[in-house]
Amino acid sequence: MYPNLSYVLHDLIGTDYDNITRYIQTFGFFLALAFLTAAYLLFLELKRKKNLYTPQLIKDEKGNLRETYPHERVGDITVVAAISGMLGAKIFAIFESAKDIQDFLHDPIHVFFSPGGLAIYGGLIIGFIVVYWFITRKLKMNPLYTIDAVAPGLIVSYGVGRIGCQMAGDGDWGITSGAKPSWWFLPDWMWSYDFPRNVVHEGVPIEGLKAEYFQHLAPGVYPTPFYETIMAFIIGGFLWSIRKHISTPGLLFMIYLILNGLERFFIEKIRVNSKFHYFGISFTQAEFIAVSLSITGVIGSVILINRYNKSLNA
Repeated sequence: MYPNLSYVLHDLIGTDYDNITRYIQTFGFFLALAFLTAAYLLFLELKRKKNLYTPQLIKDEKGNLRETYPHERVGDITVVAAISGMLGAKIFAIFESAKDIQDFLHDPIHVFFSPGGLAIYGGLIIGFIVVYWFITRKLKMNPLYTIDAVAPGLIVSYGVGRIGCQMAGDGDWGITSGAKPSWWFLPDWMWSYDFPRNVVHEGVPIEGLKAEYFQHLAPGVYPTPFYETIMAFIIGGFLWSIRKHISTPGLLFMIYLILNGLERFFIEKIRVNSKFHYFGISFTQAEFIAVSLSITGVIGSVILINRYNKSLNA
């Protein structure tokens, strides 16, 4: 694992761990890359859909009015998404388990501003709400065209972010994997991984390793961040391939919600997470949200298709 850039350089060229590059955190690097990936794909889609939008008149540096299109405002959208998404991810992480809630109530300032502890669904939900308000109220953009444009980038950037989880070993891993089955033909680490030098200091010491991060998991666990990266890229590729063939505005985003929910629901079955227990049912926060997203996607798809067909027959 590579908690920060100093570990990368150590393995590549043998430099010491204690240098200035240790301040560049691996997870933070991939998180930033995830936002940039989403922004770039959104830019491409908004530019392709340029003719579907009515341009806005804004003043340039000289005070002259000029037309501007949505793809020219991707920078503003990305900043809003980054700030609101990070805030949402932190809030949802606090309410991810009963223990986290108790810790927050006991010392809210310390818990809220402590490093780490981000829930991706919190970032998605809060970020979506704030960005939706921003694009509709401030930028006057058609919301259905825009959420379709953002769908492929959202899931691909999710996969990029999960690379950071895998590389840093941030605790978002699976349950103990057990012995590799006889039918497994892929590399052993894809079945069971010990996350050496993980950033959360979990596991047992690695013999002979002298560094700030020196633990590894024993026994190994399912490398669920790796699984999610692969699934996210597959879903993203699928959405990207069908985006030009869907005429119903908003439908691509609904398909994204369905696939996103299914992917996360099934990965939760082998992922370490705190569970809530209500009415005899045990479930994680992510499972509940995943099911809700998929149901929303199905209902939304039916409503949008019916509305679109009615508009064609009107």
